[in-house]
Amino acid sequence: MKGSENTKEYVLGSSDREIERLAYQHEIWNEETAALWARAGIGLGSRVADLGCGPGFCTKALSRLVGSKGHVYAVDASEKFGTIVVAETRGANNVTFFQSDVNDNPIPDHSVDAVFARWLFCFLPEPERAVAEIKRILVPGGRALVFDYFNYLAADVFPQNPSISMLFDAFSKDVEAHGGSWDTAARLPGLLIGEGFEIESLTPITRIGRPGTRYWKWVEYFTEVTVPRIVERGIWTEDQRSEFEKAWADASSNPGAFVFTPPMVGIVAITNG
Repeated sequence: MKGSENTKEYVLGSSDREIERLAYQHEIWNEETAALWARAGIGLGSRVADLGCGPGFCTKALSRLVGSKGHVYAVDASEKFGTIVVAETRGANNVTFFQSDVNDNPIPDHSVDAVFARWLFCFLPEPERAVAEIKRILVPGGRALVFDYFNYLAADVFPQNPSISMLFDAFSKDVEAHGGSWDTAARLPGLLIGEGFEIESLTPITRIGRPGTRYWKWVEYFTEVTVPRIVERGIWTEDQRSEFEKAWADASSNPGAFVFTPPMVGIVAITNG
């Protein structure tokens, strides 16, 4: 996403480095994302809303998946991300971008077959508003697809080291300070049911990565972008940053180390009208 009703910018920023990290992240979780789309029946001719589309990595993939008879509505509050989406999908006649709050977007009522939201709800102070908006734009029998974090503090590097373990707590405090939650998926099935959805599937998504693997590098990439931010915000001191960097370097050279990635959940829910 990002963006919420409180900000026009994605919480983690829209620097070139962050966009590069988001591209890498997309590649890491592309297979799981595509499986969620397949589970929900998205294909040729589907009309899909990509809420909190960011720089549009999923928007482009969905554009190819739905083909010329389908359509993708991409929504994001960030002007910079929107510029990227428009540039990257130029020539695709089946993509419309809206720079808009996801909770109050211009997509017409009951006009899409599926709504996709990946790493959106974790940044929203009022996720129930987005659930209601998803219900509004879906056709009866349409599907909501959510890919987001759950039980975030289960993530860690093993063998455990306090100088690394405290990293995930710091990340949680950072996003909570902006009204979000890295555990948002725990609430979403109940919120969806409350809006008249039926849960079709809940899929756990997590991995273990040893040093040098793509999952290890995914976490490492996130630390490189985010640790300077949590120091700047006063969540960590420079001493804590130094302790972490030393501990991470030691773990990276330990062939017995591994990272348990932050757990996520893939949700598919169908609206009853």
